[in-house]
Amino acid sequence: MEVKGLLKEKKGNALLLACAIVMALILIFSAVSEYMRLQIIAKGVRDAIETSVISVASQNYDDVYNGLREGYSGGYTLSSSDTWESKVDTGDVYGYLDNLLGLQKSGAYHIKYSGENVEYKLSDLKINVINAPLAPSNPNDSNKFQAQASIYLEVPLSFGWDKLPPLQINLKVKAGYTSKF
Repeated sequence: MEVKGLLKEKKGNALLLACAIVMALILIFSAVSEYMRLQIIAKGVRDAIETSVISVASQNYDDVYNGLREGYSGGYTLSSSDTWESKVDTGDVYGYLDNLLGLQKSGAYHIKYSGENVEYKLSDLKINVINAPLAPSNPNDSNKFQAQASIYLEVPLSFGWDKLPPLQINLKVKAGYTSKF
């Protein structure tokens, strides 16, 4: 018997169809809710990493300022042998993230707990500070001072009864230093 016939039937057998529709709607709602949860976690972690990378770029202000006075934005210092050497630091991004997100270090992972359950894990942080070139021939085309970071995020799914693999994504952010004056 087709679905249209079941809906028109007046014998009360549509109860099974109604239960199936309700179960399907609950399943769809659960999947959509899980997707939204993953999006919110990934966005929050990305924003926190972006904030920490901006902090790294800002912390290099004292190194960048000397070159900035001369029209460049690179962090360089004159060494004892009268050569210019790049001088930048990457800061303590993991420490900043631990404080900002409430993470606990466990081996190679920095883990966020929700009660006793793992909400997400962070690992494999890579920071690359790109120093602007010293005395470029064309300052408009040269690279600016910037800090880039990538981190591995793993979020266990709460949907799928542990049959589905966790979300695994490599988040990348970039921040630059631009002088205001």
